[in-house]
Amino acid sequence: MEAQHDSIPVFTGRFNALITDSEWFRNWISGDVPVLDDALKNRLMALDTTQIRINVFLGTWCSDSKVHVPQFLHLANMFKWNYELIGVNREKECPFEKKECKNWDIAYVPTFVVYRNDIEIGRIVENPQRSLAEDLAEIFSKP
Repeated sequence: MEAQHDSIPVFTGRFNALITDSEWFRNWISGDVPVLDDALKNRLMALDTTQIRINVFLGTWCSDSKVHVPQFLHLANMFKWNYELIGVNREKECPFEKKECKNWDIAYVPTFVVYRNDIEIGRIVENPQRSLAEDLAEIFSKP
């Protein structure tokens, strides 16, 4: 964890249970629950996501992360997606393996990087085009 800005803790690095189980984090992710129509819900349920992994780069200081990450977590838990939360500072750096962080090419947060069999197949940067669920379904559908 880094310094606080405006009483908001800036968590950097891979999130672990100490962070995700904290009262602060539970409050931070208590955003709007995405509304899915039946067609989109059925589409997401039908997609094979067993080989999918999603790295979610976020800033606990970032208003866009505050909006989209809670929605993502709701979807990920509903559909049992494999994901990792990675906090970055305002310079989009994380404290581990700095070379690796630069290789991820994170310019804006949140950034959702989607992999199939460890090969990047798509990403959502800062804000989805349509909705987070629709954009992820489109990425998951790629061959």
